[in-house]
Amino acid sequence: MKKLAAIGLALIMTAGLCIGCGSKEAPQASDPAPEAAVKDTEKPAGDDAATNADAKDASGQDTKITLLNTKSELQTQFEEMAKKYQEQTGVTVEVNFTSDVVGTHLAGKYAAADPYTIMLVDHPDVYDFREYLADLSGEDWIKDGGDTYGITIDGKVYSFPFTVEAVGLIYNADAIEKITGETFKPGDYASIDQFEGLLKKLADGGMETPVAVNKDDWSLANHFFGQLYDQQGNSADGSIAFVDSLKSGETKLMDNARFNSLMDSFDLLKKYNINGSDPLSADYDLNNSYLAEGQVAFWFNGSWATDIYEYTENIGIMPLPQKDTTDDVNTKLVSGASKEFVIDAKYASPEQQQAAKDFLNWLVYDEAGQTFMVDECSIIPAFSNIEKKVSAPLSASAQEYINAGQSMYWYQEIPGDHGTQAGASLQKYLGGNSKRDELASEIETYWQAQK
Repeated sequence: MKKLAAIGLALIMTAGLCIGCGSKEAPQASDPAPEAAVKDTEKPAGDDAATNADAKDASGQDTKITLLNTKSELQTQFEEMAKKYQEQTGVTVEVNFTSDVVGTHLAGKYAAADPYTIMLVDHPDVYDFREYLADLSGEDWIKDGGDTYGITIDGKVYSFPFTVEAVGLIYNADAIEKITGETFKPGDYASIDQFEGLLKKLADGGMETPVAVNKDDWSLANHFFGQLYDQQGNSADGSIAFVDSLKSGETKLMDNARFNSLMDSFDLLKKYNINGSDPLSADYDLNNSYLAEGQVAFWFNGSWATDIYEYTENIGIMPLPQKDTTDDVNTKLVSGASKEFVIDAKYASPEQQQAAKDFLNWLVYDEAGQTFMVDECSIIPAFSNIEKKVSAPLSASAQEYINAGQSMYWYQEIPGDHGTQAGASLQKYLGGNSKRDELASEIETYWQAQK
């Protein structure tokens, strides 16, 4: 309980890491895609995936499990799924939602000895609460790629990768092509010089400010600046070693090529920012509409942004062009599992734990579960046996990079206060209230305090 209290206090005092979220997230597109057969024929489908006979607790009553959803744009989909799942399996899934910092919310629930059976959490939460979580290493979905994006700690897999998402430059191809008169191909603008030339061409063609830049601390610090941690050899070891060098003071950012490359690209986005006259008053929803309506051509964000679909579907996501092309940063899209399911092993009964595991297997191996993830939630599947293609344009664009092996490792062990602390420094820089060397010094000070 002392650990829980410490976690709760720390998280309450800081803003949580926001992965795959904005100030407002609308429901994702759910246009049905053609159904695909389950590749693994050894797995049961339909009602056989979890039979009513298996869904009884020790007293003979139908099993009930509770589920915490932390993605607001998927709440309706989860509620509808729960109804269908009960009809199919006899298991009641009570869906709950919180918009609180996930770690803070869970700390309170565990302190009250009342956690959920299954919880959709952020990457750091798996580490913070692992002593309360079920070991999922023996589950069937591990062999189908679940350990690639699932979190392994001390040789044990503790999480189920639910949402695979990507961060990068979202583009409106219609808006670009209207001015250039040419079909837009992201690969034609993979260098910073090519990209800058396109921005100038758009500006000369009447789109004076073809870029939207978010002011939100989570977007600036954890997503944009987070690329500095991601693009370190395209591996967990590379990212961890780089962050450790920041903590020790060994790395000086002003002497670091990756930092300067990233900030050169940031300066270019600032130059063409539609919010440039007052960048710190930028509104997330307005930026969304600017791109959707073609007032801008590019918006640095993630594959979760979906309001755009109301206006155009000729959109996609691409890597941010940079000067330094080490590790193929201009051709590989930062992507990873932004939300993970975990199962409580402290307070959930054995029957509830098994029911939760059955639910995860249902998602991977039952056609209805696959349909829920891919068609209804527009989620890029993390499992090799799922052949369904996501239909939402941004997710489909990201999936093309992932399927082609053009994915860049997404470092997600960022501390919970990185968004607020590093974000505040980046907001100062965005607003013209600090210089690059001052930003570098503040970021270095932040990390050195994390030792």
